[in-house]
Amino acid sequence: MYPLAEDERLLWSGRPQRYVRRYRDYHYYVTVGILVLVVSALAAVLDLSRWAMIGWIVVFSLFITSGFERNRERRGFIAVTTYLVTDRRLIFVSESPPGIEFRWVQLADLGKPRVRDHGDGTGTIDFHPTTAEWLRDQGFRSRPAWHPILPELMAVPDAAHVAELISRNAPRSPAVG
Repeated sequence: MYPLAEDERLLWSGRPQRYVRRYRDYHYYVTVGILVLVVSALAAVLDLSRWAMIGWIVVFSLFITSGFERNRERRGFIAVTTYLVTDRRLIFVSESPPGIEFRWVQLADLGKPRVRDHGDGTGTIDFHPTTAEWLRDQGFRSRPAWHPILPELMAVPDAAHVAELISRNAPRSPAVG
């Protein structure tokens, strides 16, 4: 397979079985909602004119619309992604009409995998991201290929087995690519 290096073994490959909704994808809407409430309260207290209120409504509508677009892009990205676990790397392959994009992370660079079971035979694997990593990822999710990704395998079948494969091979994975 093209993204594999010489002497690299493919241990598992799979695709997300479904799109998993979670709070952190929608925190943007909660933030905008709180801002709307604060601005509405200030408008009532300060007795702002009707045109100022219309301006605020337009600005907040733009913020909400950009949030919808971000989640739509992410859902589309998940739909065309295949995950590859090798003895050295975790590879993300996105195949969409413009072409194929490969991103990878060395297993040795990942934290300990954490599995969240969804109760339907699938689970999501992440690697305990720090708050700074998570916030950076929220700003750049589904963005250009040069931007680093926050590795996560969403809604994969037999997630515990995949996490065990990653854990078993992480300490001894030599540098590749």
